[in-house]
Amino acid sequence: MINQVITYLKGFSQEQRLWIALAGLILGYIIYNRKQYVNLFDAAVIASEESFKHGDNKRKLNAAVKFITYRTDKLPYPARILIRKFFSRERIRKGIEKALQKFSDVFGTGRKIDIEEAENVEE
Repeated sequence: MINQVITYLKGFSQEQRLWIALAGLILGYIIYNRKQYVNLFDAAVIASEESFKHGDNKRKLNAAVKFITYRTDKLPYPARILIRKFFSRERIRKGIEKALQKFSDVFGTGRKIDIEEAENVEE
């Protein structure tokens, strides 16, 4: 097995081997300092979650829903219903939550994401 790897690596040029070594060093550094990055990713997820609860992103979400409602007014009734059902506030919110949850699961500690708490305060 090791001989196969060495034989495979011999097929690379010196420059390619240097790039592979550099990539290995960077990956090793990230793995070695994983705890630091986990905390950084968790802080980013928490900031995003709070922004969707109380900040500018909540206003952007409301504006997106109003935009969809306004733009679909002139469409035929069946198309209007389908589009509004597909791009409802709840579906958009769930999509954002799912994306943040995946980010937290993969890079962070997997904390539970819930941007719904303050959702109905400004409506």
